[in-house]
Amino acid sequence: MKASARPPALAFVTLGCPKNTVDSENMLGLLVRDGFRTVADVGQADVAVVNTCAFLQSAVRESRDTIAQVAELKHHGRLRGLIVTGCLAQRAGTGLLDDFPEVDVVLGTGHWKDIVAAARHVLDESERYARTDYPGGALDALTPRALSTPRHLAYMKISEGCDHRCTFCIIPRLRGDQRSRPIADLVAEAQRLAAQGVRELNLIGQDTTGYGTDLPGKPTLADLLEALDQVEGLSWIRVQYTYPRLWSERLIRTWAGARRVVPYVDMPLQHIAADMLRTMGRGMTAPQTRALVRRIRDGIPGVTLRTNFIVGFPGETEAHFEELCRYIEEEPFEHVVVFSYEREPETPSHDMAGQIPVRLRKSRRARLLALQQGLSRARLRERIGRTAKVMIDGPAPAGRVGERYAARTAGQAFEVDGGVVVEGQDLTPGDVIEVRVTGSSAYDLFANAESPRALRVLGAS
Repeated sequence: MKASARPPALAFVTLGCPKNTVDSENMLGLLVRDGFRTVADVGQADVAVVNTCAFLQSAVRESRDTIAQVAELKHHGRLRGLIVTGCLAQRAGTGLLDDFPEVDVVLGTGHWKDIVAAARHVLDESERYARTDYPGGALDALTPRALSTPRHLAYMKISEGCDHRCTFCIIPRLRGDQRSRPIADLVAEAQRLAAQGVRELNLIGQDTTGYGTDLPGKPTLADLLEALDQVEGLSWIRVQYTYPRLWSERLIRTWAGARRVVPYVDMPLQHIAADMLRTMGRGMTAPQTRALVRRIRDGIPGVTLRTNFIVGFPGETEAHFEELCRYIEEEPFEHVVVFSYEREPETPSHDMAGQIPVRLRKSRRARLLALQQGLSRARLRERIGRTAKVMIDGPAPAGRVGERYAARTAGQAFEVDGGVVVEGQDLTPGDVIEVRVTGSSAYDLFANAESPRALRVLGAS
């Protein structure tokens, strides 16, 4: 009897944000269901998929460099097929076929469901093609999903696209307008994930506070949080990418009163100077922005705030920049991400007057980051000697006496904020335990878990 052929091997390379991660997980789930087997080493694959980012020119360069590296494997006969997906695929389209002769298929963000047909095509056919007819992203509740995160945490995309038109941003062109998933679908997925062992659920979308504006009846993020808060088995629910203009008093109350929603607010503000907010098209004045931050601080006890700022935007004066520096001294943001403005083609800001020299943009970014680092170091130093609840993520790199674990407080998101290095024994990823803080650095804490067996059930419901 003739042995059956070995299933084709598949390797995924995912770049960019967690939204791209979810798209990859959905595509991977479809491919595994169709019979592909996964390998970690691209060089051992029959087909490679590079899921790209193109949010900024720096991301475009990284994506193109990655495609070139994988294309080199195909050039030397170590791959049978190379597929490019994601935002750069949507943005560049057939241009990627021209630039990289080794690329077989280009699928834009709205064509993620075509991945199986594309993968089978590159194994059997020589014709190259690109499909970028419409923007989008994975939002289908029935698509099988292969999680790529540690098993105790997962991202859940609640919406795709964005209705805002910030003058520096190309996302609406790459992902389309706001499209939300129904609450029932999201609750069902959360229940499935919890049953699989997920303890932290991270809600993501281009604009999570815009959730539901496109759905019948216009449910809100507050409605969704109330429903998800009832899902048994979850310890933490974290919301990322909230747009400031759509925050409401009800959302603040719901956030504060939920059992599982952590007091962590990720809200990109981009600037605080009035002129900058106006030319960026943020839809809020400086006083409104300041007032919202204070309402969130006052309304959600113990809240941790994470924000993004852009420096070097066209027209930014030294006075505008100094106002931003004073603001982060006055308003204690626990986590601050600073972008040096990148001049994006196809955005209104690209042709604005008052373009700032690249060197000055980078200098302002370095100055703001240095200021934030000092503020963060001082804040974390104040926590030494206190207790904190943390979630264990897994083993930490060796180097100190005893067993060490990587962990996070509720105020630290996975892979984007600082963390907590915990010394203890017999800890399991997903455990929520109480620790005593023993030290700190600019962004991380160090702690001891004195009685993990008695405390590991903290936060589990």
